[in-house]
Parts: sequence; C-alpha cells; structure tokens
Amino acid sequence: MPTYFTHTLGCKVNAYETSALEAELSSAGYGKAESVEKADIIVLNTCFVTSTAGQKSRQHISSFRKKNATAVLLVMGCYSQAVGEDCLKQGADIVLGTANRSKALPYVSSFLESKAPIVDVKESVRKEGYEELGDNAYCEHTRAYLKVQDGCDAFCSYCYIPQLRGNSRSREPRNVIEEAIALSNKGYREIVITGIHTGMYGKDLPGDYRLPDLLRDISAKCPELKRIRISSLEENEIDEAFLDLLRKDPKIVDHLHVPLQSGSDGVLQDMKRRYDTAGFLRKLEAVREIRPDIAITTDLIVGYPTEDDARFEETVAFCQKAGFAEIHVFPFSSRPGTYASTLKDLPGDIKKQRVKRMLGVSKALRQAYKERFYGRDLGVLFEEYDASNGLISGHTENYLRVSVPGTLEQRGTFGIVHYDSSIASD
Repeated sequence: MPTYFTHTLGCKVNAYETSALEAELSSAGYGKAESVEKADIIVLNTCFVTSTAGQKSRQHISSFRKKNATAVLLVMGCYSQAVGEDCLKQGADIVLGTANRSKALPYVSSFLESKAPIVDVKESVRKEGYEELGDNAYCEHTRAYLKVQDGCDAFCSYCYIPQLRGNSRSREPRNVIEEAIALSNKGYREIVITGIHTGMYGKDLPGDYRLPDLLRDISAKCPELKRIRISSLEENEIDEAFLDLLRKDPKIVDHLHVPLQSGSDGVLQDMKRRYDTAGFLRKLEAVREIRPDIAITTDLIVGYPTEDDARFEETVAFCQKAGFAEIHVFPFSSRPGTYASTLKDLPGDIKKQRVKRMLGVSKALRQAYKERFYGRDLGVLFEEYDASNGLISGHTENYLRVSVPGTLEQRGTFGIVHYDSSIASD
C-alpha cells in the first residue's frame, strides 16, 4: 500500500484543510506513514503570517526533501501562495497555493506518471468562491474544528493574509450544519467554529443569515453537542444578535477570543483597525453583563513601527484595565506588500523587551483569572490521559485547564471538579 505523511504549519484552518486532504488520500487507498522517511507522498501545508513562519516553511520543504529524496513532495498554503515556483527550487514537486487544493490528488497522479513538476498558484485569489473540501473536520481527540469561512477583507496595515487567502467567503450553511451533525454523531461533544475571519460569516451570502444564525442552527440540529466554541471574533462583530445568542444559548461557551492588537488608539489608527479602545472596552462590558465569568482572551502585536514608549505604556495600562484572561503576544513582523512594510522597523531588542513585559502582564492576568474560580465546582471535558502519572486533563467551559487523577476511559466524557491550585495547570 502506498503511504502519505502530512505536516501542518500555522493555524487551525490549515490543520482543517490538511485533514481534508488526508481523508481524500485514505479514500484513494493510501495508508498513513509513521514518518517522512517512510512516505511515498509528503504533504506540507505552509504558513506566511510572520517572517518566522515563512522561514519555517522554507526550512521544512528543504528538510523533507533531504530526508526523503524519492517521495512526491506537495506543498500548499500561504507560503507557497506567496513565493510560488520558488518552492520547486527548495525541493517541492507539486506547488499549490490557497486555492485549487481539491486538485491535489489528481496532480499527484499526474506527477507520478510524468515526473514533471506542477505549479498551480493563482496570481490573485481576491475573487475566489469558497472551496468545499468535504466533511473532514480537524479533530483533537475530543474536540473538533469546523471551518465555516475563508479569506479576509479587513486589510489591516500589517497583514498580508487578504492577498494570500483572498476575499472573505462563507461556506454554505447546509454543508456546515451537515458536517456538525456528522461530528456530533461520531461522539464529539465540543466543536470549535473557525475561519480566517470567522465573524464575517454570511456577509457574502444572500439575505441576512450571519454567524449567530449559523451557531443557533448548529445548536438546534445537534442536541447531543455540549459545547460550541468560536475561534476568534472581532470587536465590531459582537453585535446585538451575537449578544442575544450569548443570553439564550448555554452551548456557547464562556470563552471568547477577541483580538485587540494594540491598546493605544494612535497605534490602532495606524494599524487601520476599525475601533478605538473605548469602544472595545464597551463591548467587553456588554459581554460580561451577560456572562460575568466569561474568559476573554486576546491577541496583541507589540513593536509596531509607530509604537513609541508612551504608546506601549498605554497598551500595558489598557490590557490591565480590560482584565483579559490571557494575552497572546506577538512581536511586529514586517510583511511584504503591506503598508506597514514601508515604515521604519523598531530595533529588535526593543521588541524583545516589550514582548517580555507583555508576557509578564499576561501571566499575572491569567493567574488572577484562575484564582477567581478557586473553591468552585466546574464542569470539565476530559481530553488527554497520561498513563505515566495517571492524570487526565481537560478544559472547563471558560478554558481553564485542569489535571486530575483519572482513567483512559474518561477521555471524551464530562465531569465535575473542585477547582483549586492543586489541579490548575497551564
């Protein structure tokens, strides 16, 4: 039996798309290889969101080719969309971008016959339709990721993703709901709704069907489903329809990830973000009025070219005021083709210092949020069992991680734990 090996860099959307290709390869008679060296086909799904991600993608192409000189090496994703046929020079045989992934298997067959390299990277993906890859959600033991949207129309000044992923486009509701039902029937009790810009779901569909409508329908059609988690939602997408959903549907978990990017109004304006800190804070207050215990996490870019010391201190103060449950901190990374790439970059040591400072702020906020729940009984979805210490770990509804004595049979089940520092983990 011929075999395949896959590797995914970057986001959960990439992981979802890789899993769809894995399912197609399996259906075509390919078995899953244990390693790169033992594979007949290697699939690498790449990332280009930062310069580091691009470097890792390039290194993986070269490394995989060195480890296996005879396998068919197929490269797809954002990095290959950006550099195109340069991937051939690095060792790839088949190069796709962020479109036409459904042609991957026919291209493999074609290459096996002709041995002629294949490059199918569209010059522009700004006017693509949603590419249906089948019902193949990416699953992590007990949690499944369900892609509902692709692309982005925001064009923030620092981000290259709109050029690489194309226009915002939504998956047909019927296909999403059918896949959610299939996942629920397979026993998954938590689904994470994901996309490149998830909150834009429905804006390109006829009528007024939007993300809250989709979530409401998934909840109603999947009675066995216990949790619906949203991968990310922008401040302006927390509207009255979404707030009403939070009021009425307990399956929507007590966790929202709302990217901030900067706590300085000046930097937000320079980033071409469509809100200010006062409006952002009002949205958090509206959410907490409905869900007082909700965990609100965020993304933050530090070291943007126009972020001076005063603006950075504004960000520190705002994050503390907002009371995030956790902050994902990223140093600014200049991306080609963006407005921010025309600005003078800050010295690397300044960005490193600011990352370290913000990580300290995040750690303190995270600890403070955890301590709020000490002494409470919390529901947990058990996800991973460690036979070496007999502990089973999982997440509460508000995404607190716990580890308690348990058994393998508990994986995928719900339980109640008495939350305190002895079982809290990171």
